[in-house]
Amino acid sequence: MGKRSKGRALLLQAMYAARISDRTLTDCLEEQIERRESAPETAEFARRVARRVINHGEELEASVAPLLANWDIERVGLLERLILTLALAELRYFPEVPYRVAINEACELARSFCDENAVRFVNGVLDRAAADLRAADATAPGGDRDRGADQA
Repeated sequence: MGKRSKGRALLLQAMYAARISDRTLTDCLEEQIERRESAPETAEFARRVARRVINHGEELEASVAPLLANWDIERVGLLERLILTLALAELRYFPEVPYRVAINEACELARSFCDENAVRFVNGVLDRAAADLRAADATAPGGDRDRGADQA
């Protein structure tokens, strides 16, 4: 598992711990980093994504509901919502991460922490999110970049 993949897994575990314990995400993440003796690159990536989740978490979570096709957000499990939030943070705020990479990494988290149905669900939701972002990129001034359409 690569350093960024490990960082995503650490962050997801910290997000879950923070949600069920009423502790801060920062505290939970630092505990995960220390407990797992994470490499500096892993820790830094997890912290960078965590800052976006902290600063934009409510907006990111709220943006999940419109992406759901025939699903009520209340039916989506906590882990799946957290995986989607983490992945949306990457899709929106980390232009160096190709869309396909962010989606594949989210699917791997779902595969590791959820079940196979969750993998298909996460993939479908994030495909819709990436399509929306690609459309927005195409219409933005100087925004003809397609982050990862041909990259994996």
